Amino acid sequence: MKLAASLSNEKDLPTSQPPTQTNSWIPGADGHAGRTQGAQAPPREGPLAPGNLDTAQAAGLTSVRAQLSFAAADRLHRSAEFIRLQRHGARFQSPHFVLYADNLDGEPAHSRLGVTVSRRIGNAVARNRVKRRVREFFRKEMRAQLPVGTSVVVIARAGAATLESPAISNELTMAARNLSGRMAAKGARRN
Repeated sequence: MKLAASLSNEKDLPTSQPPTQTNSWIPGADGHAGRTQGAQAPPREGPLAPGNLDTAQAAGLTSVRAQLSFAAADRLHRSAEFIRLQRHGARFQSPHFVLYADNLDGEPAHSRLGVTVSRRIGNAVARNRVKRRVREFFRKEMRAQLPVGTSVVVIARAGAATLESPAISNELTMAARNLSGRMAAKGARRN
């Protein structure tokens, strides 16, 4: 009896199939399928394009950008460069950093930086924060305090991850002054 009732209901089924649905987790051409499509905000006005500047303004921006940049050419890359500085460079130790600096033969005409932060300092977030802050200080201030062509290695010590930017700046300023004096004395002894 149940079988007959179910067969009688089958003849009432429509013959057309429903349209195929796309997966809701794959965004469509118009954006995310699960979000409502509202009005878009108009684009913001950005800075003037370099084409809108006269040549004197563009040249000024280029020189400032070059002075404040920290490109791949400003970094020590090979471990041999780090080791050579640690063996032959002037050394200064502050409470949270050890610095080595020297004007090595065959070095480029600009100063270079290498930063070493071991796992003892903290997790990856803390280590990268220390590296960014040291690079920022080198880029803005330390490069101008050292003789041209000086290569510097900065090794973070315990407690460096807890320092704020001004404290790092103070320690490295003191270290740069000290290293400049030591390098001048070392250069005078060579001559």
